[in-house]
This record gives sequence, C-alpha cells and structure tokens, in this order.
Amino acid sequence: PAIGANQIFSLSQHWYTAGSGVGLQTIECGWQVYPGLYGDGRPHLFTYWTADGYNSTGCYNLTCSAFVQTSSTFAPGMAVGPISVSGGAQYSMELAYWLTGGRWWLYYNGTSGSNAIGYYPVSLYQGGPLASKATEIDYGGETVGTTSFPPMGSGAFANQGWQRAAYQRTIGYWPPTGGAMINASLTPSQGWPSCYTADVVMYAAPWYETLWYGGPGGT
Repeated sequence: PAIGANQIFSLSQHWYTAGSGVGLQTIECGWQVYPGLYGDGRPHLFTYWTADGYNSTGCYNLTCSAFVQTSSTFAPGMAVGPISVSGGAQYSMELAYWLTGGRWWLYYNGTSGSNAIGYYPVSLYQGGPLASKATEIDYGGETVGTTSFPPMGSGAFANQGWQRAAYQRTIGYWPPTGGAMINASLTPSQGWPSCYTADVVMYAAPWYETLWYGGPGGT
C-alpha cells in the first residue's frame, strides 16, 4: 500500500502474545511498508518484540541486539517481492515462529530447518510468560498515521476477495505440548469498518483458516 503525506506505516503481521497490561509480552513478524524506517515505499520483512507492554523494551529487526540472525541469505528488514497485482498474479510468503531449546525461531518461506533465519532468545522475556509459550496469536493489519491513515493490505476491503483483497491463509499453530499444527479458529475484529474490514473463512485444503482484510484508510 502507498504511504501518503502525514502517514507513517502499514503492515500485515502475526502477534504471538502472553500477559497483559505492562506485563504484555509479544513476538511479531510480517511485512511492513514504512518509508521513515526503510527509506523506500517497498514492503519489508519485519520482526518486533516487547517484554513489558511496549514501554522500555522492544525494537524492529536488527536495530538492537535482540534478534540473532543465523541465515546468510535472508534477514529481518529485507525488501520482499515480487508483489501481487490487483486482478493479476498473486504472491505470498510463509512465516512461522517455533519455540524450542530456549529460542523463538523465525521461519521464512517454509518450516524445514533450512528455512530458519534466526531467533529471539527467551532470556529477553526475563522469566515472563512468553519465555515458555504464547497464550494467544492475533493476525491482521495495522496502520499508523497523523491526520490521515494509510491503506491496509492492498487497499481493498475484505469482501473484494481473491486477486483484490489482502489475505493470510493456512493460519494455525503448534501446541506447546508438541504434535501437528492445529487450524486456527479466529474471531474477526474491525474497529473502523468504514476504513478497514475483516472476514474469516474456513476453506478446504490447502487454504484452511483464512483471513481477508484491508481497506483504503481515511481520516
């Protein structure tokens, strides 16, 4: 989505969370269009974390020493592409976090060992709830502006569907006790339906739980 004057960023992400209030802990990933951070209008792979409700901890990507990059090919903050075209070719990327051995590993475009690009050590969470598991995962978009808010997703509302609206598909999680991925059962939330909407649909394989979301933004 294009970021205009008096607008800051638009993103699509997963929020893995535990705790609440000043004790909220998160680990996040997705794509983000943020000219003020990246110096261009392209979407970038991003990560973020906080251990205290965004008060004194947390940073994007590699801007602090929290994320440990292990890949020599992919890194948080990199531009991603090619980009989907409205009414034309559609492209997606696969993202997942997996907690094992005291590390929250981030996987990009697959979940085999070779797709792990780095990790957040659980020591960042100082013995808090996210050091052992997430209790909730949220999926969707977020925008920030001043006098106006930018488009979310592709800029199309959720009901525009395939080749128009942005989506996240095959949404699920691995239980802390281990085992196969469990399909999500999401409840849509859309606080500003005149600007952005969200629809959740459970499809057959391979899409399964799917979120359609987005909109043009506004004032």
